[in-house]
Formats: sequence, C-alpha cells, structure tokens
Amino acid sequence: MLKSNIKHLIAAASLLALAGCAAPGPKFSGLQTIPQGDAELIVYRKSALFASGQPMPLLIDGNQVGELYNASFLQHPLAPGKHLIKVSPGFLSQTAETTVTLAAGERKFLHLDFPTGPLANVFFVGIALNERDEKTALEDLKELSSAKAAVIAK
Repeated sequence: MLKSNIKHLIAAASLLALAGCAAPGPKFSGLQTIPQGDAELIVYRKSALFASGQPMPLLIDGNQVGELYNASFLQHPLAPGKHLIKVSPGFLSQTAETTVTLAAGERKFLHLDFPTGPLANVFFVGIALNERDEKTALEDLKELSSAKAAVIAK
C-alpha cells in the first residue's frame, strides 16, 4: 500500500510540474494581417515528452523576445531585413541558430527541432531551427498554444 501511495504522489507531482511549464497563451487561431511595412516571424516547438517542462529562450538579434514552451509558438513582428535567430535550451546544450531575411509584408515560419531517443539527448545534439512552408506550419500550429499570455482588454 505504501508503494502505491508513493507512486500516486510521484505521478501527481510530475503532472503539476508539467502543467507549470505549459504555454500560457491561447491556442493558435489563424494568421492575422501583417501591418504595412513590417514582416513577421513565427517560431514554434511541437509537443515532445523529452524537455516538456523546459522553456527555451528565443533571441532575435541578441535580444530575448520570449520563451518557447512545449507545444507552443511565438509570433513576432520584425522590421524587414536580415535577422539572427537563436534558441538555447540551457547551459552546456547546443544552440539552434539561423539567419532569416524578410521583406516587407513577408511571413516566415521556423520549427525548433531536436532529436530525442533512448538517452533523451540531454545536450540537444542536432538541435536546429528549420524553415517550414506555410501549409506545413499551419498544420503544425493547429495543435499549439501561444507562448505569450493573452492580453485582456479593460
């Protein structure tokens, strides 16, 4: 009986830990019009058991603009031009890094991909930011929540 209670306690604690690291925003509801003169970047991370409770900082041109949670996306307006994008899972981990060039009115999608396996890939070897076409990205985004909390109008 004691073993059963301990198992239930561990399971409950695990669920609470995972819930605490869920994306704070609403589910993806579609694309909005890009403001005239701007561009837009959407970076996303699909659901994975490994590192599910680990938010990962997203940097654009060296400035942290948010964190990617498990099964989340960040939608970020940018000035047209060339931008350096980085996601770093943590200390001693490899960093995903790419450069994107955006024209006014253009939108690009980057998927954060990291291979896992029997040993879980704790150093994130092979992590990458891969550009996705709009059709593929929209299919992926249907299952994701915003990494930014919803703004409630007063």
